[in-house]
Amino acid sequence: MTTAPAPARTGLSTPVEAAPSQRTAVHWTSVLRIRPAALLLGAALMGRLPLGMVPVALLLAAKADGHSYATGAALVAAYGLSVAAGQPLLGRVVDRYGPVRPLASSASTSAVALTAVAAVGLTRLWLAATAVIIAGLSAAPVDGTLRSLWPRLVPETHLRAARDLGTGSGELVYVAGPLATTAMAAAFGPGTVLCTAAGLGTAGAVGISLSTHATIGTAAGGRSLVGGRGVLRGRGMRLLLLASTAVGAGYGAFLVSAVAAADRHGTLWLAGTLPAVVSLSAILGTAVFTTLSGSGSLPTHLTLTSTVFALGWLPFSLLDPPPELAVALAVLPGLAFGPILACVYSAADALAPNGTLVEAVGWLIAALSVGDALGTTGSGLLAGSWSAPAAAAALALPVVILLGPTLASQLTGASTTANPFGQTMGNDGRPDVEKHQDGWSGPPGSGGSRAPREPHAGMRVELSIGRKDSPRPSRCGARSRRS
Repeated sequence: MTTAPAPARTGLSTPVEAAPSQRTAVHWTSVLRIRPAALLLGAALMGRLPLGMVPVALLLAAKADGHSYATGAALVAAYGLSVAAGQPLLGRVVDRYGPVRPLASSASTSAVALTAVAAVGLTRLWLAATAVIIAGLSAAPVDGTLRSLWPRLVPETHLRAARDLGTGSGELVYVAGPLATTAMAAAFGPGTVLCTAAGLGTAGAVGISLSTHATIGTAAGGRSLVGGRGVLRGRGMRLLLLASTAVGAGYGAFLVSAVAAADRHGTLWLAGTLPAVVSLSAILGTAVFTTLSGSGSLPTHLTLTSTVFALGWLPFSLLDPPPELAVALAVLPGLAFGPILACVYSAADALAPNGTLVEAVGWLIAALSVGDALGTTGSGLLAGSWSAPAAAAALALPVVILLGPTLASQLTGASTTANPFGQTMGNDGRPDVEKHQDGWSGPPGSGGSRAPREPHAGMRVELSIGRKDSPRPSRCGARSRRS
């Protein structure tokens, strides 16, 4: 594949975010033509499928075993909150030790727990609930790992498109997952769905692990770069998580409001159609956003997408539209939902301390999940009123406005860019690797001293690009070319 040449490298590293006039929009198709990137994305989508299949399967299993929908909803909530609690912790493990073993072990543990639920059923409710919680806590941190690996697989010019592709395509899980679950449960039962979800999740995580091992090498034991508070030590990251909670609350409230609207209008199909329309619109919106967002700053994009997402729910709260009109109106908030998630993840890239990207994505998932649970509860207390998603989405706006200056300062003040494993990128899109005097791998030109953005904790990377005895570049001259 032919890609646009990267700018000539000098002794200075590439900025974290290029100036708007210097960015060139790259479409998703350009990323998908890179075979390793396409394979990694496919494995990641497979690894994410349990998140879209398990909640529906638990509801169906509860009904099949004679329990109420309230019991099924409680199990779904337990699974979702367990995923939210486990992702930051597993993300920190991946950041510290590398993704190979943590991904495989966590996915295997989650698969065993889901298989136990399928085998035991919900007749022993306490045992099933324990297994569901274990399955959620040990869900593999696929999203964060995928985002952290893109710099290894695509040129720097394609990095933004690749990350937006990963974010946007994730919505497919919440379209295909429930549809596949209902069809499979009708034919073979909910237990088969849980076993299938377990197998798919494990296969996806193992696929990413194999890709990781081939591209990065094996991590040795490491040390923490940021201390006990991790990514939460920065004010900007805390504001971002608060805004993400509000966005998640808007979406969670919408799901309940869609069910309530279907009941009011006597059209059961509306409860499934509205979420599907929002998810498909989110994919389309992210694709368009990736192509058209070459100008403007990230804080501006985040503010605009948050505004459109909040305004998109106003017609629902004002009109309580009939089913056909509701389907049409759901396109607008959906078109904004995908881009706002892309902006949120891009902000995490900028705000997370070096070596903590997977943990940062884990915290974003936790914030979105907690917000979803709060929105679901709030909308339920309001009897599924359309005012619930509108109010929740509007809460994100003041937080995003407060976040803007901090995010802009972080983007303009950063003098280097490193991938999540602490290397800078060469002209060919591959990382440059050089050993510090203390044995840590880091960006070329660091001269053995601690770089401004520290190397990924615990990673001793062995790559075939460059030799250990390659001459060290001068501090003010151009870098020596590595083979």
